[in-house]
Amino acid sequence: MIHRLILTLFFACSLVAGGPAAIAEADNPAVPLRVLIDVRSNHSDGGHDFATLTALAQKRGIDVLAFTEHDRYSIRLGLEPIPQIVGYAMQHPSLYVTGVDKFFNDLATIREQYPEIVFMAGTESTPGYTWAGIPFYDLTLYNAERHIITLGAEKSEQIEALPSFDLRHAHGPFVLSLVIWVVVAGVLLFILLRRRQEAIAVLVFVLFAALLATWLTQDEVDADADFITKAEKQGLYTIFTHPGTLSGIRPGPLGVQLDTPPYSERTFKDPTAQAFAAMYGDTDINTVPGGVWDNYLIEYMGGVHPAPIWATSCGDFHNEAEWGEHLGNFPMDIWAEERSPEGVLKALRAGRAVAWYAPVGRDFRVRTLYLQDDATGQRLLPGDAATISSETTLNFAVDVMQHGKSDAKALLKNPMQARLIIDGRVERLLTLHLNTPLQAKLLLPQGPHVVRLDIPSLGGAKMIANPFLVDVN
Repeated sequence: MIHRLILTLFFACSLVAGGPAAIAEADNPAVPLRVLIDVRSNHSDGGHDFATLTALAQKRGIDVLAFTEHDRYSIRLGLEPIPQIVGYAMQHPSLYVTGVDKFFNDLATIREQYPEIVFMAGTESTPGYTWAGIPFYDLTLYNAERHIITLGAEKSEQIEALPSFDLRHAHGPFVLSLVIWVVVAGVLLFILLRRRQEAIAVLVFVLFAALLATWLTQDEVDADADFITKAEKQGLYTIFTHPGTLSGIRPGPLGVQLDTPPYSERTFKDPTAQAFAAMYGDTDINTVPGGVWDNYLIEYMGGVHPAPIWATSCGDFHNEAEWGEHLGNFPMDIWAEERSPEGVLKALRAGRAVAWYAPVGRDFRVRTLYLQDDATGQRLLPGDAATISSETTLNFAVDVMQHGKSDAKALLKNPMQARLIIDGRVERLLTLHLNTPLQAKLLLPQGPHVVRLDIPSLGGAKMIANPFLVDVN
């Protein structure tokens, strides 16, 4: 409580928002790339080919386009404890069906045709799901839409090694499986005993008992953790896609009910992915000041977690104008040291990103965002961690993108508000003018701090920046 009071007093006395004072372009860290991930093509269940998506990306100023296809989009009703062997699978379009090699061959072609765009590859995967209930009555499929995105794939083996590709954790209904096994074993024992084949009947009974014992005593596997571990062994970057999903319970094929509850609790529990979707189609409360993300980051600064978890944008794009969405509605601005898949992936791992929701006609991008140590001149980009002095300056500028038609230009004369959030608390509202640099002087108390910036509303758009993780000496 005392710490909070001191922090508030410091900011009330020392935070100054700068107006149009110019920040020399040469003094800015590298201008970020406009990046779009979570895009499906006709290599899985998307409606467009690579060429069409590339043309749309060019019109909307996209520098980096990542195709994250379903690796295995299959609903399989299997018999436990061997659901992958005994059961029925309803396949949907995915790399498993259309071909992983074909996907990478087409990726190589589009890279040659459009060298000005950085193309990346990955998957949208379902780590695992479970069944419950009785067929044609209340059969329910749980967590089939609990997805993790992978980024950074460059060869087929990286995707085929994922446990989702062979449905490793696609579990069948427990009660139904147990009933079927008991009936099968009972009928077989009855037939054998009627034929006076007691020795074989005893063998069948022993085998059935061994099957039950092995099945019922096996340890429960964390499908998410297993997937993340195997993906990262393949050098892939992992993102929980829509942890606050509001999809609810709804009818699926063949009378099956689909139920994927929100999974924020799992997202912010170790071991977790390297990032999560802070911007996507549903309303999410994970990034509210003082919410679960801030608490996770504060705990990380206290040594509780092995790594921070970063915010990203995931638009789940399938078709242009479907559900009112368009390619580029959920972009990111990413500070990469080089314009390449490797450079973008390195920046993502470092958290050097800003997540946006940008409806059509509201095309904004961050030009400048860094925290400068006034004593040493050291500059931190979002995601950076460093020991700094107490006196710092936040530098921030948002531009209107000039490509195509945009009604965002009408907002140039209207000031917006950005929220400065420190250790989960909104410390100040900063007045922001588009295309105009903003400077804010900060005086941070001694100790570790999570400093981040967001814009709750910018003409219908929204922005969430990854934090500066600082320790004030």
